[in-house]
Amino acid sequence: MAKCIFFLLLRVIPSIAGFDFCFKIFAPDQIRLASAGDTGVNVGWHIRTSLLDFSDPLTNPIVMFDTSPTKLTSKSVYIKSSSYERNIGFGVSWFYSVELQGLKPSTMYYYQIAGSGCVLSSSILNFTSAPLLGDRSRPVRIATYGDLGVDGLIGTFVNGPCLFEQALNALQKKLSEIDFFLHHGDICYADDTPVLVPLKTYEQAMDYCQAAM
Repeated sequence: MAKCIFFLLLRVIPSIAGFDFCFKIFAPDQIRLASAGDTGVNVGWHIRTSLLDFSDPLTNPIVMFDTSPTKLTSKSVYIKSSSYERNIGFGVSWFYSVELQGLKPSTMYYYQIAGSGCVLSSSILNFTSAPLLGDRSRPVRIATYGDLGVDGLIGTFVNGPCLFEQALNALQKKLSEIDFFLHHGDICYADDTPVLVPLKTYEQAMDYCQAAM
C-alpha cells in the first residue's frame, strides 16, 4: 500500500506544482504505416506506460512530415488514441493513429512522431507514397506472405529455433526489391502464452513480435 501511495504522489505533486515530473521517459515503438486513400497515409504507433501509470502519456499525438528530412513543416491530422490491457503490474498499452494528407504520388516523404512531456520524439523515418492509379511508368512490386511461425517451446520443437526471426531476416533481405508487403496473417502466436513462451504475458509476447517487424 505504501508503495502505491509513493508512486501516486510522484505523479500528483508535480502536477499541483505546475511542472511535469517524468518518472520514466517513453519512446514510440511499433510504428506502422497504412494506406489512407489516394493521397493519404495513416501512421500508427504504440507506447507502454510504467507500473501503476494508467494516464495517457501523449494526449495530442502529432506527426510532422515533408519531402525534406531537414524541414518537416506539414502536420498530421489527429485521428484517435486508445488503450489496451490495463495491467497494474505492467502499465497500459496505448495506441495512436494519425493521418498524413495531401501527399504527392510516387514521392519520398520524411516523417517524425513529435515528442511531448515525458514522450521522446521518434527518429526521422521515410516512405514513398503510392503512384497514381493507372501509372504504368514502372512496375509496382508487391510481395505477399503470412504465418511468421510459432514462438516458444512447441515452435522450437516442431520447426527449429527462432523461426519468427528467420522469417523476418528473409523479408529484410528483400526490402530493396519490394515496394509493398502484404501480410495476411498470422503475425504472432501469442495466444498460448505463457504456456508456449515461459515468463511472458500475452501482451509482452505480442509486443515483441510487433516491435521486431
